[in-house]
Parts: sequence; structure tokens; C-alpha cells
Amino acid sequence: MLSYFIPNAVELTVIEDDRNSKTITCNVIISLHEPEVLLSDAVIEELEIEILSPRTGFWRFKGEDKVRRSI
Repeated sequence: MLSYFIPNAVELTVIEDDRNSKTITCNVIISLHEPEVLLSDAVIEELEIEILSPRTGFWRFKGEDKVRRSI
């Protein structure tokens, strides 16, 4: 599988109407076979995201009660 690794390529922030995550710097791997953006467990944890239901897309920021839906 052909892919490209680019260290420290992007700054990533989750932006919601009422709250933003902190900004982190991430490595990027570009795959010619994967059309979706994938986040590693480490990145999800660093952004303080808690996945409640991966298939239906329900999640929340760590420590909050508000359940959010992926878009």
C-alpha cells in the first residue's frame, strides 16, 4: 500500500458552537486507498474526546454531560 508520512504537518482543533478543544500538532499519513480522515487513539485522547457510540457518531468532550453527534 502506497502512503506518505509527513511529521508535524497539521494543527488540529475540534470546533463546536459552544466549545473548542485545545489545539494539537499532528503527524499525517496520506493513503491512496483510504478516503476518510482517521484519528488515532492517541489523538482522540489528546483532544479530550470520549466516544460514546462510534457507529452512530455520538461523543462528548471529557468531563461534560452534553452528548454531541458527528457531522
